Amino acid sequence: MNRYHRFFRRLQVLFVGILFSSLLFIAPVHAVSSAAVSPERLNQLDTSLQQEIEKERQQATAEAESKLDREAIAAIEETKKAIAAIERGKTQEAIAALERATGKIDILVAQYPKLALIPVAAQVAIIDFAPQDFNLVDRIRKQVKAVVIAEDFPAARELLNNLMSEIRTAIVNLPLERYPDATKQAARLLNEGKIDEAKGVLQLALSTLVVTEQARPLPLVKAHTDLVTAVTLAEKDRDAAQRLLEDARAQLKLAQELGYARGDREYAAFDKAIKNLERQVKARENTAGAFAKLQEQFSSFFNRVSEVVKPDDSSNRAEARRRDASRYNGGNPRNALAH
Repeated sequence: MNRYHRFFRRLQVLFVGILFSSLLFIAPVHAVSSAAVSPERLNQLDTSLQQEIEKERQQATAEAESKLDREAIAAIEETKKAIAAIERGKTQEAIAALERATGKIDILVAQYPKLALIPVAAQVAIIDFAPQDFNLVDRIRKQVKAVVIAEDFPAARELLNNLMSEIRTAIVNLPLERYPDATKQAARLLNEGKIDEAKGVLQLALSTLVVTEQARPLPLVKAHTDLVTAVTLAEKDRDAAQRLLEDARAQLKLAQELGYARGDREYAAFDKAIKNLERQVKARENTAGAFAKLQEQFSSFFNRVSEVVKPDDSSNRAEARRRDASRYNGGNPRNALAH
């Protein structure tokens, strides 16, 4: 098994038990009292929530797949063919495969001269390990800080897994800056008869593909579902609507406590806006205008929290904030949470 297979296997192992072709694992998420919301409505809420999360997962999958580049994938396949040919002692066959790979990469470089990474594979997983108990979240965070200070980073990584509640997209990218040099160098080494060196260069190139990640926080999806449901109930069941608004605030706080854009000032603004909705519901006021405004604000906020994280580009967050300024479309909850 070559290094690329081992690399991608490690990526797959990360998602063992949490990657599903459909929505099979969602931990209990709502703290809505059954005394405040009838069992029928509670079941409707859970169904609505699961549907929203599943739609978001499907959207994440579709978007990830749409970004994959066939030429880049073909270049990697040709590289793997070259390695296989080398192992069979077919040097000329390996050189031919590398020529095809290099040609495809040269086309990519010409098409995207400023693009550093080309997506070649993707995985989407629903990960919901985080507790709903704020005290427990706080204890885990303190444990993380303690083991980091002690420089026990493996323990820190294990603890951090318990603070994840998200739809995670991991994309494997071909680095255009380095990969072309590797295939050309390997071809040169093969022509010089340096078979083992050529194989090593190609294996290294395949094992140094770059992974970018995107996390769509589930508490924010849950908060939005609460808000949508609360507005629909505001006229006929004020108590249920109030409970849902309270839970929406709790989910926003949970997202913040789990570290999803923890320092973002929008959290305070949303808390204030939802409190205002609670007041309007209690006073039997019309909530349509306030909710529409909240929908608009939630758009850019969800984008900021859900943007792609590139390991070699710390400036991408600021750029994503500028690029993804609006996402809601007429208050439609599906459009609101589609990224």
